[in-house]
Amino acid sequence: MTNSAFFLYLSRWRPLPAVFCITAIHTALFFAARLGSLFFLQPNIADKDSIPRALYIGLKFDARWAVLLTLPLCLCLLYPPLERRLRHRSDQGASPLRCVVCAIQTLIFGFALLAYTFDFGMLFYLRQRLDLSILNFLEDPLISAVMLWQTYPVIRLCLILAAGVALYAFLLTRWLSRDLPALPPLSLPRRVLLTVLGLAGLFLTTYGQLSSNLFPLRWSNAYFSTDNNISLLALHPLQNIYDTRNSGKAPLPDEKAALEAWPRMAAWLNIPEGDAPLDYMRSYSATPLPPGRTERPNIMIIIMESLGWPRTSFSPGRANSDADPTPFLRELAKESLYFSNFYAPTRTTARAVFTTITGIPDVNHSGGTTSRNPLLVDQFSMLQEFDGYEKYYLIGGSASWANIRGLLLHNIGDLRLLEEGTWEAPNVDVWGISDLALLRESVGILGQSVKPFLAVVQTASFHRPWTIPDDNEGYVLPPRPGPEAIRHYGFDAEEEYFSLNFADHALRRFFDRVKKEPWYDNTIFVIFGDHGLDRPSENVSPGYLACSLQSWHVPLLLHAPGRVAPGINPYPHTQADVLPTLAALSGVEHRSRSLGRNMLDPANDKDGVVFISSGDDIRMLVKDGYCFSHRPGAADALYRLEDTVLINLAEQEPERAAAMRRQAADFQTTSRWLLWHNQKP
Repeated sequence: MTNSAFFLYLSRWRPLPAVFCITAIHTALFFAARLGSLFFLQPNIADKDSIPRALYIGLKFDARWAVLLTLPLCLCLLYPPLERRLRHRSDQGASPLRCVVCAIQTLIFGFALLAYTFDFGMLFYLRQRLDLSILNFLEDPLISAVMLWQTYPVIRLCLILAAGVALYAFLLTRWLSRDLPALPPLSLPRRVLLTVLGLAGLFLTTYGQLSSNLFPLRWSNAYFSTDNNISLLALHPLQNIYDTRNSGKAPLPDEKAALEAWPRMAAWLNIPEGDAPLDYMRSYSATPLPPGRTERPNIMIIIMESLGWPRTSFSPGRANSDADPTPFLRELAKESLYFSNFYAPTRTTARAVFTTITGIPDVNHSGGTTSRNPLLVDQFSMLQEFDGYEKYYLIGGSASWANIRGLLLHNIGDLRLLEEGTWEAPNVDVWGISDLALLRESVGILGQSVKPFLAVVQTASFHRPWTIPDDNEGYVLPPRPGPEAIRHYGFDAEEEYFSLNFADHALRRFFDRVKKEPWYDNTIFVIFGDHGLDRPSENVSPGYLACSLQSWHVPLLLHAPGRVAPGINPYPHTQADVLPTLAALSGVEHRSRSLGRNMLDPANDKDGVVFISSGDDIRMLVKDGYCFSHRPGAADALYRLEDTVLINLAEQEPERAAAMRRQAADFQTTSRWLLWHNQKP
């Protein structure tokens, strides 16, 4: 076939060129609208260097939705019998299938055009992209209608919309009904090849990106800058509608209840009397460095996957058993300050990361984790307060997991996010590289810092499928624990026991390396679990199991050579306390809106309390050796954790039960309020 014949072939009706053509046209229309939003946003964009990247990410969203909105037509073009019927002409008039397809495509285009109209209206009026919060305007439809009438040229917009839809229907019908030169039919293998290529192209365009862990393009990719206008430029209104579909399920904050809880919460957080109600932002002066220290310390936070306390060597072992799940953690505790009564306020891992980063328990349950909610991506974090620090977040897999990328990059501007694609080690499973490789490579990266560093390392190996890699640096399986020991510690199987033991081995090898580094003596290490696991064990008390504390109880080790004396702190603390403690210990001047407190202040041990949220209306409180549990439809329960017999003490100690009930409700109400009122200053 000559070149001229080849281009003539492409210009005529064939499935693949037609699919690409219709997709490209719709992508161009969407991108033109994006350029219109750039014209409006550009004067207020501070991070102008990020405009090209925002347009590139936006273009990928545009292409995705161009495919989705023209999918009925594309599928007809790619299926030979439907393609023939679609382009069929007869004396009786247009093909019925063509009429149906044109009607469907016109309706879809009309919906998209209407969505873009509302999107531009919200962009001009509220400086936000269209999302499902627009349904709130339907609560008072008359007021909303009057507002629209008085604010926008409604009649003119309706005429423009009608004209746009009519023009689209006309052009689409003409395009589908045009005369085409007669061409010989394609062979079946060629048809199959073209169809497969077309479907693969549509899939890849819709998926949006390729990664080793197969995460598609997500809304969090648009939140790569702390400049909110850049995020607005990269977002797509139809994508935003889809991504906020569950946000309405999350309970909204109750201002009246939050105000009622304010005096008690303010007193517990030591907020001065007279501060504005519900203003939880407070400032702390810089503390002096310890004697002999002239530099700010490095900080390394290691969040261990599923490091539940009952499964570790800290929990009571089984008599006549050699089982020792985490021998190195037990050894390291002798050189560290070990917090034996430390908890994750919420599950899962995404909530643990959110709580640690923001200091606010993620009590969103019905609407999914807060990190997955685009309406709540703007959050203040104390990580921003560590001025003069190089900040790192290191994860062996993809930060697209749980949309954690948006939470981190949108709120911590100088953060270096290291994830899949940056490591020398290969992925070993769906969670990325092994903990051993992640911790090993982190030593070299952090050693290159020219300023003090603050690094968060998130591990994932102790997780199904419980992979132990070939690159294991001499790891040898421990003696088999036996079924009795497995039940005693609450493991699902021996493979899970070995996996936790390997995670402990990875930590040992990390400290073997880091103790040889010149920066070791000036570094604060914090090691704790993201959450526990549901499976009960036999090494805890009946009250502990009745409150299911195995799901939230995790150990924490504060290892700071020459700064913090080794020992045991038995008082209740949570992940929200981590950053306030590190800020005080490192001596940085900082602000905090956290519900956490300094764990090294003895005054905070006296009234220490752990709040746990297991659902929108399921909450617990651990305090003074008791656990209080509130569950809808069930009587409130109060258990003494040291008792060997399960007894509900709620009626025997009504005053204690009432006080703990009120404090648990105060934490739930205040956490929910702060989730919606924790924007960056």
